[in-house]
Amino acid sequence: MERHTLEVMLRAGGATLAAGLAAHLIAPPLAAPIAIAAGAAVLAFELDRVRRTVLRRLDELTADLAQTQPLLELARILPTRRPLPAMTGFAIAPDFALLLAELIAREEPRVVVETGSGVSTLVIGYALERLGRGKVVALEHDPAYAQATRALIAEHGLEAYATVVDAPLAAVELGGRAYRWYARDALADLGEIDLVVDDGPPRHVGDMLRYASLPVLAKQLRRTGTFVLDVVGDEERRVLARWRAELPEFEHTHVPSKKGNVLIRYPTS
Repeated sequence: MERHTLEVMLRAGGATLAAGLAAHLIAPPLAAPIAIAAGAAVLAFELDRVRRTVLRRLDELTADLAQTQPLLELARILPTRRPLPAMTGFAIAPDFALLLAELIAREEPRVVVETGSGVSTLVIGYALERLGRGKVVALEHDPAYAQATRALIAEHGLEAYATVVDAPLAAVELGGRAYRWYARDALADLGEIDLVVDDGPPRHVGDMLRYASLPVLAKQLRRTGTFVLDVVGDEERRVLARWRAELPEFEHTHVPSKKGNVLIRYPTS
């Protein structure tokens, strides 16, 4: 809570209470207690709202501080030539970036597909560079954002390991129903995929757009591959429920993290 906002809230309740006290001097006897009580009620309401806002902000700050350790660990195991963009807002969180770096080091994928692009593309590119092989192909529906990520890839010298493909949202038919997802011709020349990082399309573009990701990409996902879902909110929970019902051949593993992540794989046995 900003100090100015806090002062405004307290001033509002205090002004009402002062009005009640003034009424005690100029108004009939019954009016003053009512006005004072009203002022006290407003002040109590505002103070409670301030308390709840402060507690919520403290929770947010605690969550942000918890990302310091994974950010330091990421810097240790994955040094970069230039500073990475801030991992805030819509960008991946540091704990997910660390998860990706560790996953790539362990599973050694050759073909990585990412839906959406940004700082995650750089993290994946650096992790593949550390392996000395592989490439990430990021599907991006927004031409301006695609160009911005390409510029970042060039700045970090990761052109040999990362590329962004313009993939506008297009009609996709699944199970006799129409959906919108990235244009599928962007996947035509990739062959089998070892790792999918699903972080798009963004929610503000439309509802349930991420549903098509697993049904489409499962056709190219290697049996030993991994599909990683980033950000588990209300929409993603609905998507996951449908995937479990309609694609029961996959196992889901939830990973505790700031934004929520799920690893989806074929059974190992």
